[in-house]
Amino acid sequence: ASEAYTLDAQRAEQEQYGSSITELFEDYVAERKPAPATVKSYRQKINAFVAYLGHDEASNVTAKDVVAWKDHLLSTSSGKGLSAKTVNDTYLAIVRSTFRWGQENERVKLNPTKNVKVRPRRALVTRSKGLNDEEANRILAAAIRPASGRLSQERRLAQRWVPWLCAYTGARVNEITQLRAEDVQEVDGVWGITITPDAGSTKNYRARFVPLHSDLVEQGFVDVAQQKGLGPLFYDPERYRGGSDANPQSKKVGEFLARWVRELGVDHPQVQPNHGWRHRFKTNA
Repeated sequence: ASEAYTLDAQRAEQEQYGSSITELFEDYVAERKPAPATVKSYRQKINAFVAYLGHDEASNVTAKDVVAWKDHLLSTSSGKGLSAKTVNDTYLAIVRSTFRWGQENERVKLNPTKNVKVRPRRALVTRSKGLNDEEANRILAAAIRPASGRLSQERRLAQRWVPWLCAYTGARVNEITQLRAEDVQEVDGVWGITITPDAGSTKNYRARFVPLHSDLVEQGFVDVAQQKGLGPLFYDPERYRGGSDANPQSKKVGEFLARWVRELGVDHPQVQPNHGWRHRFKTNA
């Protein structure tokens, strides 16, 4: 009886607020303006939450509802059987952020997600997340061999240069795949690349200049950029098929490279085929 009273009391406190969960989310992202790909991922989680609840009324959501959804996502029998980390850091995170924003902006009285968390078991890590020497050498050696198959010129350039650029800079793969020829610049006698939001999404929304290792210059990367002159190096905007901003062509290039790396036999499940370069760079540094 006391539990029923508590739930009724929570709903009663919320009654004066009329926002839907979807409205809260859309207004939250309108203010925060995350990257399109991030919004797409967030929206999928919000829609999944609404579908599970069977309604879209923010005022009717209680902590018990959130806990039940969490348990559903973790369940292998009735739900998705997701990992604790995925549920806590991805699914719950965006619902939590949405309701927190709603409470801060007087759109909901209570935040039912406030105290709901998943306590994940520590994962067993049997090796480094970075590419090891054998894996790195295998990818870099394959990159300098003539590309096989029917690939566009841009995909050939991506296969040739993106792994080497990731290896020497530690940059995220999509920061490299979105590079334009004009982003390859000489500053105070040093050749480098400018990773900038003008070219596409960056993690912190800021531009930064990254010097190029002399080996990249000697291999001819600067020459390739200068021959191009302007525009993206690793994809052709004229082949754009009208996809959403959440799936830019540069992201597709990264996905293509990930498949190629797996085909080379670099397939350890604890090592990401592209992001493994960033972990390797940080470890070596």
